[in-house]
Amino acid sequence: MKMSKILLLFFVILISTWNIYASDKLKIISRSEWWADESYRDQNSSFWKNIFTKRAQNAAAWKKTWASLSQARKNEITEENRIANLKFSKMNAYLTNNYYNDIKLAESSKYEWDTKLVWKINKTNYIKNITIHHTYTEYKDSISWVKSIYKYHALSRQWWDIWYNYAIWYDWEVYEWRAWWDYVIGSHDTWNNRSTVGIVVMWDYDKRELTDKQYRALKKLVQFLTKKYWIDLNQKVHYHKECFWSSCQNALSTKMYYPIVWHKDWKETSCPWFNIYEKIIPRLLSELQEETLGYQAITLSKSKSQKAAYSQTVEWYNWESIRVKFFSLPQVDQVRILYKVKDFLKYENWWKKDMLYQRLLEAIS
Repeated sequence: MKMSKILLLFFVILISTWNIYASDKLKIISRSEWWADESYRDQNSSFWKNIFTKRAQNAAAWKKTWASLSQARKNEITEENRIANLKFSKMNAYLTNNYYNDIKLAESSKYEWDTKLVWKINKTNYIKNITIHHTYTEYKDSISWVKSIYKYHALSRQWWDIWYNYAIWYDWEVYEWRAWWDYVIGSHDTWNNRSTVGIVVMWDYDKRELTDKQYRALKKLVQFLTKKYWIDLNQKVHYHKECFWSSCQNALSTKMYYPIVWHKDWKETSCPWFNIYEKIIPRLLSELQEETLGYQAITLSKSKSQKAAYSQTVEWYNWESIRVKFFSLPQVDQVRILYKVKDFLKYENWWKKDMLYQRLLEAIS
């Protein structure tokens, strides 16, 4: 009985200490926590079977329409497609020849466990910048908003997943949006996707200002991402923007910006609106540049090797002994401890601490 009390006290002290450390950390609501329907990404789901059927029907209808067109109109369409394809090829060639390290894939998989996906999970070699967007549309509550955007992007627009990596609700809530977390490539930044993280903040900023709570959440998220990917906010990086003038030989123009930009900095768009465009990024840079000075982007492979090496050194406790002693505790205490550990797994975002919590959870489960 005395040993049980000592063990329980050990857990309480351990959890309390970690809680003090984690209390001011960013809380990211994971896809599983907002109940993302992952069948939206399943190629064999009923959703996509219906989409594929409609695509086949549309293709058959277009074939009939094409047959009815005049030869002159067919020639026009063929030429338009040729020009569009040529421009696309120029863009790809420009990036491949000049910025290959930014666009090369580190990992790619068409499967998620035993599920065949509609689109591959692609991961980038490193992350060097952050793009901030806004939703424009306003919603009444966060969960319905998150779910409706996900369904719209994945199924209605047939993009299989959400464009952005993270989303920030009206108050403090931060959501994991794009599946598969670290280094995953989103679809929000056109010609910069493969080395960029996308954050979308909720609201129409033609009418409103960014709230204090949103700003604090945005700052914490940017701070978290710069430390996760080692982004130096003092060093300008390349951004690519589609151009249309005749002197733009590669169909892309490249400019240097600090590693946080708005959507409209690289694309002809109003996102975000004037009310926050000139205010937020200078403030973020002034508050975060000093702490990121000297950071150098860490690659996915290096990050994985560091995590693996670290996991071999986590031998602070006799895990088997903890597991055995844990099950000797009264069930009410077991439940209490498990709840605490799982709770902190949600709140702590540094991978080293994540691994400690996960190791503890596995050892006593």
